[in-house]
Amino acid sequence: MKVSFFHNTNYNCKMIMKIHRFLGITLVIFLLILSVTGTLLQHAEDFGIRKKFISSSLASNLYNIKSCTVASTKLENKWISLCDSNLYFQENKIINNINSINAFFKKNSNYIIQYNKSHEIMLSEAGVILDMRHLDKVSTSKLKKIKLRNNIAPDNLRKKIKDISLRKTITYERVAVDIHTGRLIGIVGITLVDLVTIGLIILSFTGTYSWLRHKKIF
Repeated sequence: MKVSFFHNTNYNCKMIMKIHRFLGITLVIFLLILSVTGTLLQHAEDFGIRKKFISSSLASNLYNIKSCTVASTKLENKWISLCDSNLYFQENKIINNINSINAFFKKNSNYIIQYNKSHEIMLSEAGVILDMRHLDKVSTSKLKKIKLRNNIAPDNLRKKIKDISLRKTITYERVAVDIHTGRLIGIVGITLVDLVTIGLIILSFTGTYSWLRHKKIF
């Protein structure tokens, strides 16, 4: 009976050691990822990841962020476009919170854009803002909304505008958080992190048990 007891004890101990080794090898990569991302988040200000943004292509691919539809109109060789309520003159972002474009014309060598029924902006040929003003009621009563058309601007111009619209949307800190929590790959990643956490708990118990057995404390 005593021999059987010790045999079972030794067998259980060997099994626990095997589990401990297996978990140790399996979890090492995840531990490194959690440690690195945890350190980055702990020192986000020091590493400057809180104010740095990933590229527009990464934001689109990692987070499946859809770029805006570019609606445009043309005067001579200059394009104005709306993208996510932002106004662009060529590829230059001028102002935001635009609901409508009421007029687009040229005065001397400058370009005039009237928008939101009561505002006007004057731009140089290079897209530099020269003047902004509110329109009086007499002027605004004659304004009509210009209908912009989707995807009529040149492909390279639309690509530049879309890239600009996706910039400064996702910080490196956000990416580190999502990697650390597994949310970067959705429910699969979250479940994986939960399994890693359970594995670490088991690893702690098996490691403690093996150490105590080695020291012959019980």
